Amino acid sequence: MTRRLLSSALALALGAAGAAAQTDVRIDVSGGGRRVPVHCEALAAAGDRSPKVPSALADEVLASDLDQSAVFVITRAWRGDQPFDVQAIVGGRWTVRGNEVTLVGEVHDFPARRPILSKEYRAPLAGWREIVHQFADDVVLQFTGEPGIARTRIAFVVREGRNKELHVMDADGANPHPLTADRSLALSPSWSPDGSLLLFTSYRGGGGPRVWVISASGGKPYLVSGRPGNNTSASYSPDGREIALTLSADGNSEIYVLDARGGSPRRLTDNRAIDTSPSWSPTGREIAFTSDRGGTPQVYVMERDGGNVRRLTYEVNYTDSPAWSPQGDRIAFVARTGSGFDIYVCRADGSDARLVVGGGSNENPHWSPDGRHLVFASNRDGGFGLYVTDLDNRAPRKLDTGGRLAMSPAWSPRPAGLETAQVSTPNHSNSGGKP
Repeated sequence: MTRRLLSSALALALGAAGAAAQTDVRIDVSGGGRRVPVHCEALAAAGDRSPKVPSALADEVLASDLDQSAVFVITRAWRGDQPFDVQAIVGGRWTVRGNEVTLVGEVHDFPARRPILSKEYRAPLAGWREIVHQFADDVVLQFTGEPGIARTRIAFVVREGRNKELHVMDADGANPHPLTADRSLALSPSWSPDGSLLLFTSYRGGGGPRVWVISASGGKPYLVSGRPGNNTSASYSPDGREIALTLSADGNSEIYVLDARGGSPRRLTDNRAIDTSPSWSPTGREIAFTSDRGGTPQVYVMERDGGNVRRLTYEVNYTDSPAWSPQGDRIAFVARTGSGFDIYVCRADGSDARLVVGGGSNENPHWSPDGRHLVFASNRDGGFGLYVTDLDNRAPRKLDTGGRLAMSPAWSPRPAGLETAQVSTPNHSNSGGKP
């Protein structure tokens, strides 16, 4: 939804941009997705004698961010310990004075210890995690040419008794908090392209399933589509101007496209089968979706006008929940097994389907904005929780949701202004649109 149609959450600068110094020393990380060995030194502490946020906490978050980037293999030791068999050293200085924190992040090659990156970040003390995340993202940028994802967030649904409420948290599982408290059923969150808004399906108000939009920082939800029948599985187009969703206003579940306010409905599918779960390609030219037109649910792909419908893959049967990667080259989906669902990834043309997550029931995969990770819901450890796979040989890691039953995750885009060293916080949005 564009900012003219529904005002986005405003970004308020809480810290001054620091000076950046960068050399032409680079490390080549190309070649087969191999993780780069990097050593994290302890940040040198300065400032207050007993700071409210000690450097050791920042050390933990930084090392975790880099490890979870899927770019690095991390070793750690206190300053002065000698690393070996690494390509770079990450460290710097951590200064807390009163209610302000300064991080001077540094990267050097090894063993020559020539400077690769030096950058300063400042923020109020409450924003300390944000500047650590930003330094981690800049380290990833320096090595890969693309920023990291430590500053992104994950929306998800928490089940409490019969109710399901919409929540959001940082990508590493920190700072979880609810966005709704409707004592109803919230389902299928989906981010706007700028990360300021979330579409979701809800039964709030005692009605049937309708599509709502809410600021990513919370506030009042606004109705987007409340047509008769089902209004479900809504997602923004890559430019934010349109919404694909499932409607049954004509008596059957079909894929429609609306404008960002929820008006001007345009029907894309016309089949006696059930068509649902639309997922835009990053170019906006194609839409993947689920249909049982062949007898069992399968993933199909069509042009944005509804033409050229083709089944995605014949390598696995009973498939659902397509999710297009941000690069457009792959599609993730689930395939039914005896115990639930496994997660597969294939090329955008349906070829080379491969199993990436099995064991238990694994549902609702969604890509990170860098295309290196999938977040999904799984009951592999008992009740449903959220997990992330890096699509390599590491086991999926569980995100901390405070012991709550969690499902239906959706990964946010990167925040705006990644090139600046500042901390931002979203403001509440009180405007909205109706169909």
